[in-house]
Amino acid sequence: MLGFNAIKQWFLGLFSRYDRYLIVELLNHYVQVTVLKVSAEKKEIRVVKNFLQPLPEFTPLNSLRAVRLLLKKVRRLDSYKIILSLDSSLATTMYASVPLIRQHPKEAIDEADLDNLISQAIWKFFDRYRLKVANKMNVDDIDVLLSDVRIRSVRLDGHKIVNPIGFKAKSVEIYFSQTFIIRELMKMLQETMPKENIALITESGTAISHILWRALGKDRFFVANLFPDQTSLFSASNGRMSHHDNFSWGEQSLTRSLFNHLKVDQATAKSLVDAYATENGSQNFLRRFENILIKELQIFANGLNSLIEEPSEIYVNSFFNMPSLIFSDRFNSRLHKSSKLLPLSTNLITEKFGYSVQFKKSTQVKNIFSVLCAFLEINFLPQNDKMSHLANRRVRWLIT
Repeated sequence: MLGFNAIKQWFLGLFSRYDRYLIVELLNHYVQVTVLKVSAEKKEIRVVKNFLQPLPEFTPLNSLRAVRLLLKKVRRLDSYKIILSLDSSLATTMYASVPLIRQHPKEAIDEADLDNLISQAIWKFFDRYRLKVANKMNVDDIDVLLSDVRIRSVRLDGHKIVNPIGFKAKSVEIYFSQTFIIRELMKMLQETMPKENIALITESGTAISHILWRALGKDRFFVANLFPDQTSLFSASNGRMSHHDNFSWGEQSLTRSLFNHLKVDQATAKSLVDAYATENGSQNFLRRFENILIKELQIFANGLNSLIEEPSEIYVNSFFNMPSLIFSDRFNSRLHKSSKLLPLSTNLITEKFGYSVQFKKSTQVKNIFSVLCAFLEINFLPQNDKMSHLANRRVRWLIT
């Protein structure tokens, strides 16, 4: 028989509110749609459903086609808060600030003045980074649009202010996160899902960096996303997160190396890497196999060394079964400038923010860490509705 406390918890659970989220990921080599039910009161995340579509060729058109097919499996799409987590070739999210000097510093800031300041800051931000973002995403600058703008904080004469209206100041610094996407993708998204249900659009790697920055409390580190054909590096520095660079190294590099050494096909090579990563083999096999891997992994180390100029901690978020050898002292000694590779786990963020994660039976998710980071970004959205409203009203200029 159930005790009183157990019956009480069961009864209260009947009335707990669960918000429904749809995490839509368009990443380097796959599209994934994950259904979450979240109780903010109970700090509980339930992973209910998951749909995955690998993409042998990753393009905006292919990824959107896959999304449309996967979304057909989700009933009542308009009942979800939708979070779009996008590959760095499709989106760029940047955390930065724009300083402004007021013409009439002795006058108090009113709503019209604030609206004007936000407009200036958005335009300067957009104009400053548009060409750089276009080059990164390999499109013309005219095809770069702003899709998501958040005002994270405002400083007046160097002092952080929640609501600047009513204050006098000479200098105003507005801290933004802004997401740029390509025009082609914007049009496809508007045709694919209800716009009013999109709660957030973000670049996946930058979202991961931001959540880690919140969880770890460290001023400076890197995140390395390891994909089949490339490594994407993201930097976090003093609260500013952004894509740093890419280099051509990934799972396919490992399997090609094994083909050259052992003359085995890709499927066999992958199974050997998986066996080594899980230590599923004799000590003699593991030792000999490690000597083969270390030569190829040195190319991975060289790629990191070429992009990182000073001693850094690098958190590795691998989308395949990466050998844990890379976290050993033996391997870290191959990194220049005393840098260090560190593993990621969901505990880094769930324990910090007090969430528990439950999976519905048989539900499997590819890289749950990136899914959770996309969701947790919602927790850190600015709560000042007035400034957000002013910012997004001005963004309409830049999405036509």
